[in-house]
Amino acid sequence: MKASLLSATLAHLANAAVIWDGRFNDFTSSADLNKWSWSNQVGPYQYYIHGSASVDRYVNLSPSYKNPADTVSRQGAKFTLDSTAFWNGQNMRRTELIPQTKAAINSGKVFYHFSLMRKDTNAPSVNREHQICFFESHFVEMKSGWISGEQGTSNTNLQFMVSQNSKWKTEWKADVWHNIAYEIVSLAPIPSPP
Repeated sequence: MKASLLSATLAHLANAAVIWDGRFNDFTSSADLNKWSWSNQVGPYQYYIHGSASVDRYVNLSPSYKNPADTVSRQGAKFTLDSTAFWNGQNMRRTELIPQTKAAINSGKVFYHFSLMRKDTNAPSVNREHQICFFESHFVEMKSGWISGEQGTSNTNLQFMVSQNSKWKTEWKADVWHNIAYEIVSLAPIPSPP
């Protein structure tokens, strides 16, 4: 992308209305995620897909977990998958935060922005597929590690997938922040979470 086009796009994004805000600025701790339930749908996230341990085993909040270039967020989140992170008897480890909103996040042209980084300590396995940020239909998503169906048994890349095809990838090195924005133009509604 040419620098002028990138600058124009970023300027447009900076002035765009925020229709859903998933920052953790109003959270005292990750325990605030437990306030959400099917009968009490409060806060920016649905938190029900996780293992059997307490929330702080899977999600932790701290200013040290946010992208230092982000001057708006007070804190970021660290996600953990461990030997207890199995949900509903499934054999895939899962810790998920799902947007909780009535805003039209699935119609028209919308942008989804997030930043991510990994550490060397307890890094995601390069021998397993990690679905990081995705829509339920998985038509677009960030993935890391070995992708089901690939040659070999490992993959060190972080990659953007469209309909299961890699469109961008880079070696996912420790302590490197990646700022990602999905531009989604929806002609038909994207299926919302239940």
